[in-house]
Formats: sequence, C-alpha cells, structure tokens
Amino acid sequence: MSTSHSADQCEPNLVPILDMVFQLITFFMLVINFKAVDVDKDLTLPVVGAADPVDQENQGDLLVLNVRNDGTIHARGNVIPNIDFFLQGEARVITSQSSVAPGDALPVTAVLRVDKKVSFEKLMKVVDSCKSNRFSKLDFVVVRKKEE
Repeated sequence: MSTSHSADQCEPNLVPILDMVFQLITFFMLVINFKAVDVDKDLTLPVVGAADPVDQENQGDLLVLNVRNDGTIHARGNVIPNIDFFLQGEARVITSQSSVAPGDALPVTAVLRVDKKVSFEKLMKVVDSCKSNRFSKLDFVVVRKKEE
C-alpha cells in the first residue's frame, strides 16, 4: 500500500501570531514620543552651575523654540522665518481651543532652547516677541554643570 505523507503534514496557523504583531505595531504607534521633533540636536546649550529640570507636570502644554547659533528659529521641526507671525498664530490657536480671555496670559509655557553662541540681543528679541504675544511663562533650557 502506498500512502501519501503529504496529506499527514500540518501547516502552522499564522493568524494568532499575525494578530499579535499587528497589536504590537498599533501599540508602539500610539505610544511613540512625538516631542522628539521639538528638540534640535544641533544646539550647543550653555552650561550653568545651578540649573533645575523643567517641571512638565505643573506647566501644561509646552511650546519649544530652538534658536540656533546662525539666528534661525526652529519650532515643531520647521524653520520659523518670522517669530512674531508664528507666535501670533499659535496664540490664536490656543485661545480658540481653551477658555482664555483675549487679554489674559496663555496657559502654555514657551521653552527656549538657545545655542550658547547666540547673541543676547537676539535672545531678547525672541523673549520680547513671546511676551508681546501673551506667552508669559518662559523656561530656558541649559546643560547642568557637572560637579567635580
């Protein structure tokens, strides 16, 4: 008698493993950190002896502004040609999404990451622009000096 061995072979059921892989991909897409776009890796931050970390829990939303040593300003992965125009647009969006009165300070903290080679005059123009557009909460990001 000749019997066929191919009829006795089993093929694995791939549906459960594909379902698990799909769920893992979905999970990682949902928990990915999109704030990494806000951080400009090309900046050389100034070193300060007493620097406290940014307290993100009590500040609400953050608007990260990266000021490079050539004077260009980057926010959300894009070059900002006109900081006043950009901040006015951000203020309009924030005001429309929250219950902020037109003259009140915005509930968003502007985090300034400024290269240490940027002139003080350029930094003050950015700070003045933030203040004039109702971003009254400002934080500056620096590198903490290592204790020797």
